[in-house]
Amino acid sequence: MKKTLAILLTALLMLSAVSALADMSDYNIVTKADTHKVILDTDMGYFGDDTYALMILLQADKAGYLDLLGVTSVGANTTIAQGTTSILNQLEALGRGDIPVAMGSDVPVMGLKTETQMAANGLKEIRSMANVRKFGNTISYDNLGELKDETWGYSSLKPVEETAWEFMIEQVHKYPGQVTIMAIGACTNVANAIMQDPTFAENTAGIYYMGGAIDVPGNDTPCAERNWYYDPESVAICLNANFPVQVVVPHDISYHQRLTKDILDNILGGGETAYTKLIREYAYPRFEENPELRQRLWDAQVPGIFLVPDFISETDKRDIAMVTDLCYAYGESVAWAEGKGPDSSTLCTIVYDVDGEAYWNFVADLLSTEF
Repeated sequence: MKKTLAILLTALLMLSAVSALADMSDYNIVTKADTHKVILDTDMGYFGDDTYALMILLQADKAGYLDLLGVTSVGANTTIAQGTTSILNQLEALGRGDIPVAMGSDVPVMGLKTETQMAANGLKEIRSMANVRKFGNTISYDNLGELKDETWGYSSLKPVEETAWEFMIEQVHKYPGQVTIMAIGACTNVANAIMQDPTFAENTAGIYYMGGAIDVPGNDTPCAERNWYYDPESVAICLNANFPVQVVVPHDISYHQRLTKDILDNILGGGETAYTKLIREYAYPRFEENPELRQRLWDAQVPGIFLVPDFISETDKRDIAMVTDLCYAYGESVAWAEGKGPDSSTLCTIVYDVDGEAYWNFVADLLSTEF
């Protein structure tokens, strides 16, 4: 009798697993791990939209939809030390210490502008820039000093010894034509890879950016969006490199996509996984306290449109160039209609919006499924 019950229980568990996977088959996932490798280059914090991007990639990796080769830390919203600590802590909490983490740079390729230069041109020095200037090399991922997050502390995981750009170059040459760079912070690391290896860009599968403001004002200056404002020269280097594909998810998308309590309720209403547990503990309380909260989203859509391009609801192709002259428009991403831009511009695919309902149903199904 016990043996019969055991067989029945096993069959039910197998059926449950098949059902969960069958749910994902409703989505037109176009990638697979054998041919689609990803490096996430991120200015990670705790439960901003970078976290959701990381979770989606981790679960897609586990499901075999892509191969997440590693995560690299870069400047923009945070310092390298803080960002690396955030990545390591969240990977450890999710049981994914197998994913390599490489530290990049929070110093722009042309160096930080002085406070005098910024002020003279009406430019804003964001907090992360001020922290890099103030703390420099006196902090590290395992010794943040006054920048330590008391809730999370430090991880037992450690980054690899290679720099972010060395790691990128190594992986791109290991898997020529298969590695997509998802640059959802500043472009400093990618630019360093291009400058160190002139063949780097052409040997990737392409690059997906979260950056720039195309048809909306910037969020740091009237002209400039945070990620690309942090290091405009690095963006110019990347745009002018020979990437086979360049896809831009700009600041514009945050005017359409917001994280809400209803979305989190949907995610948490599925199966209990390491992802949903972490969301329930660290992200959901803010929405319980303020059910009307609408958290702007930028980065979270990048992995989803890579996996399922059908989610894209508004897109076109534009010629894009960066303003790198030190002036009030510094960091602006100027866009022309396809074929109308100057020789210095680059044709990119722009994704302005996604089908939010379909997209977040996908995320809910993905994060609540045990693969």
